Amino acid sequence: MFARLKGINSKTKTLADGTVKTYWWAWKGGPPLEGEPGSPEFIASYNEAITQKVEPPPGTLLKLIRGYEESSEFDDLAPRTKRDYRQKLAVLEKEFGDFPVAALSDPGARGVFKNWRDKLAKRSKRQADYAWVVLARVLSVAKDRRDFSQPV
Repeated sequence: MFARLKGINSKTKTLADGTVKTYWWAWKGGPPLEGEPGSPEFIASYNEAITQKVEPPPGTLLKLIRGYEESSEFDDLAPRTKRDYRQKLAVLEKEFGDFPVAALSDPGARGVFKNWRDKLAKRSKRQADYAWVVLARVLSVAKDRRDFSQPV
């Protein structure tokens, strides 16, 4: 039986004795999966991991980021662009995951994001601009889908 499991992440490592082993996770940063892909043990551990996945709190930027990752706008991106966007989304999540959506209407919110962008620019202006574009895309998709109107 073939089952398409969404979000599976893997990493292949060469062990000290020279053997090659592939490790599997339910999603990037998620719990490790047991067994080999396609085995009943693997599918059972995946299903258990999914049931334990925490839904991001409504009214936060993290909820908007997750909504963007599940949108058709994100699905339509090229594989390389998705990979690059996921890196920037992880940075956004770490920095602003708990940022309340209600605060986006505050005039000072843009300054908070600009200060963050300036901090990133000290290492690389190009990457800071890329992160800014990804943030703008998340907010644009959320606005188009009226995700800002959700209760906090």
